[in-house]
Amino acid sequence: MKKTIFKTLLIAFATTFAASSFARETARKEQKTVEEQAAVQTEAMATRLSLTPEQTERIMEINLDFTAKKKEAKDRQAPEEEFILLYKNRDDSVKLVLTTEQFTKWKKDPLEEMRQQRSERNEREVNTKNESKNK
Repeated sequence: MKKTIFKTLLIAFATTFAASSFARETARKEQKTVEEQAAVQTEAMATRLSLTPEQTERIMEINLDFTAKKKEAKDRQAPEEEFILLYKNRDDSVKLVLTTEQFTKWKKDPLEEMRQQRSERNEREVNTKNESKNK
């Protein structure tokens, strides 16, 4: 009987501890400012793509602008089409800063590939919706 109660209390404690840890981690992620998010993105790109200091500075500006616009759109629950346009505009801006090799390497990033595929899929859906509205 005592073992059962002890096990139950132990499981309850472990579950509570895990849930509170998860909540703290989630809160930490959400607390990142736009500037911090842009800095993390820029640092990752600078490291992975061997950016020059000039490229890093320009990419930081692009990421800062993109992150701020994305947060604002997310806060007001903008339609998916707006997010597609944000990603496309960022890609166009980044393409002007990076060399062809760097841009190709950046786009081969698995997460970027998934975002690109999702963006293309959503673009097709938007075009299909617009075509059916025009008929």
